[in-house]
Amino acid sequence: MNERHVVNESLQALGYPEQRPFRRTLDMTTLPEAFHLTVEAYPHAVALRTEDDSLRLSWSEAADLVEVLAGALAALGTGRGDTLALLLTNRPEHQLLDLAALHLGAATTSVYSTLPPVDLAYNIGDSGSRVVVTEPSLEAGLREAITHHGLSVDHVIVLDHAQVEALEGVRTHTYGELLLRPAPEGFDFARTWRAVSPDDVATVIYTSGTTDLPKGVELQHSAILHTVDTYHEAAPLAAGRRLLSGMPMAHVGERIISYYLAVTQGHCVTFCPDLRQLNNMYLRVRPAMIFLVPRSLERFRSLIEAYIDAQPDEERRARLRRAGALGEQLTDAEQAGSAVPAELRREWEELAPERTDLLAVVGLDAVEYAVVGGAYVDVDLLRYFLGLGLPVREGYGSTECCALATPGRLSDEYRIGYAGPVATGMELRIAEDGEILLRGPRLMRGYRNKPEATRDAIDADGWLHTGDIGVLNELGQLKMVDRKKDLIINTNGKNISPVRIESRIVLAGSLVGTAVATGDSRAYVSALLVASPEGVAGYRRAHPETAGLDDEALGGDEGFRAAVQRQVDAANKALAAVEQIKTWTLIMTPWEVGGHEITASNKLKRRAVLTRYASTIDAMYQ
Repeated sequence: MNERHVVNESLQALGYPEQRPFRRTLDMTTLPEAFHLTVEAYPHAVALRTEDDSLRLSWSEAADLVEVLAGALAALGTGRGDTLALLLTNRPEHQLLDLAALHLGAATTSVYSTLPPVDLAYNIGDSGSRVVVTEPSLEAGLREAITHHGLSVDHVIVLDHAQVEALEGVRTHTYGELLLRPAPEGFDFARTWRAVSPDDVATVIYTSGTTDLPKGVELQHSAILHTVDTYHEAAPLAAGRRLLSGMPMAHVGERIISYYLAVTQGHCVTFCPDLRQLNNMYLRVRPAMIFLVPRSLERFRSLIEAYIDAQPDEERRARLRRAGALGEQLTDAEQAGSAVPAELRREWEELAPERTDLLAVVGLDAVEYAVVGGAYVDVDLLRYFLGLGLPVREGYGSTECCALATPGRLSDEYRIGYAGPVATGMELRIAEDGEILLRGPRLMRGYRNKPEATRDAIDADGWLHTGDIGVLNELGQLKMVDRKKDLIINTNGKNISPVRIESRIVLAGSLVGTAVATGDSRAYVSALLVASPEGVAGYRRAHPETAGLDDEALGGDEGFRAAVQRQVDAANKALAAVEQIKTWTLIMTPWEVGGHEITASNKLKRRAVLTRYASTIDAMYQ
């Protein structure tokens, strides 16, 4: 079940030599050193590019720009121990400016572009950044953060502008002016970056803030390089692979793969500046390695299912559905250690083109390693994609441990639902109350400006208390059960995992895109159900009589609600009696990423939802 149709552009076409081995980053001391080793190894290979190649840089060209930018930032007063704030979409300049700051011994903080001005003021202010780089589409929010929310900075640099409107008390610059700004007299670029220490903070990443105010996680060069080396354990890909930078660079999982892995190993990164175009970019780039949150995997499945349903030829639809079903059947046999009948194996081989076609529908047909994490992943979702031949593994980690603590290795025996075992050099144990504890060189230096929170997170013996509940199997692999503070405890004292229920509902059909299970201190479980735009569109196509109804009216339509109930019923069949949904409320307006209910990193703001919809939830229990 490992065959895949790899369509990556050849190494030679990208300017890379034939297969070079993965370079172990544990032999490197800092990210600038790793960068220059890559520049030396692949000077003319493509490093960074936009999708239309309007900007396409080799490693040597990138190195030249990094040196110019480092000198210019130094002239603005940025130096070792400072922090540069980057309020940018995913674009080559984002990475170039980040690298330039690192060469000065400074740290960077990438800011979610969807944050409202008040949150921009908090994150940038808390980071201590005196220089902020932004772009025209995000400039207004930054200006409001400065003028109305108390953000104090010295310099604002705006990309893509010929000139920048003045800001009182702030010096403004265009990117072009920055490139022309000479370095300070006596500035020695090489000596400066060689003075950077492995213990220096490289980035400050702000947690999503699903509960209280975000905390700035300080990650050092050494921790990042250790994490990159973990990817060698999981999937030792040689240089020259195509990567896609699409999720926000403020997310640690995205930074590791599309930034740090590329810089240390030599990969070609294409940037997607607009999340709304990410699905199309997967089709155009067809990346070799990806990080996914479960919501992305759920969306890919919905798109594949919609593609199958839209096929006009009934025989074609049947073969595509059989390819997926047979794949899950063989996956189940492999998981159980059972022999696969020869007849089924032959049929599996015959349907290889159909499986490849289904992965190609969403641009996953060239993936050599996919890691999914960031939240609970339903086993049926994993079975589905493993059955299609996607080399996906679960990874467990957090921002505080630099993303990946238990890499799912392609070479290991894989148990669906488990990640790991723990990465080399790291320690993992389960506390008496079930909490996952981690210790090792990958842990954060601490939370910026929050020593008490740091002490609460990392105890005197160096163990990080993750706040997650987990169990280990006999292979030392980890299953995350739930967030410690998100467990539902019903009136009978039963502990219930809300994410398990929510995932079952979403995967049971296409009409519900997001579910929030409730029932803490209640007699039974209820749910808020947010309609899926794709599912709604599919229902309308299948029921033309609903053409005159807007979405809100459709949400009250008897036939549509009956279809939603069938999806809930299907989910309930896979749940224990105490977990089953007894009542639900349908929400027809999608929740936006970065809005009140969903964080900028696409995670559910559970506490915010429970507060915002308190009266709606209460009504389900009256």
